[in-house]
Amino acid sequence: LAEIKAGQKRTHWMWYIFPQWKGLGFSVTSVRYAIKSKAEVEAYLDHPLLGPRIRECAEALLQGNRTAHQIFGSPDDLKLRSSMTLFAAATPQRSVFEKVLDKYFTEVEA
Repeated sequence: LAEIKAGQKRTHWMWYIFPQWKGLGFSVTSVRYAIKSKAEVEAYLDHPLLGPRIRECAEALLQGNRTAHQIFGSPDDLKLRSSMTLFAAATPQRSVFEKVLDKYFTEVEA
């Protein structure tokens, strides 16, 4: 959380805080922490530690003014997008996850 608030991820924690759907990562750690089903997404969100933590981290992302790439670098900016898409699909419209997607990944056409 401190790294998100500071605007730059410096250590390796992406898998634990912003998990992705299975099959998107192939490292041992990515496979271990991948979300494998809709029920697992719901359980993650309902978990007394994991659910509030991912929401708090997502809320913190809404406060900054840097790009996802500036905060996370590559490829973790893409992992953030994958994770937010996964959790947005499992929550009501205009959830914090959808707001993160809108802020960092919605292209504005002129």
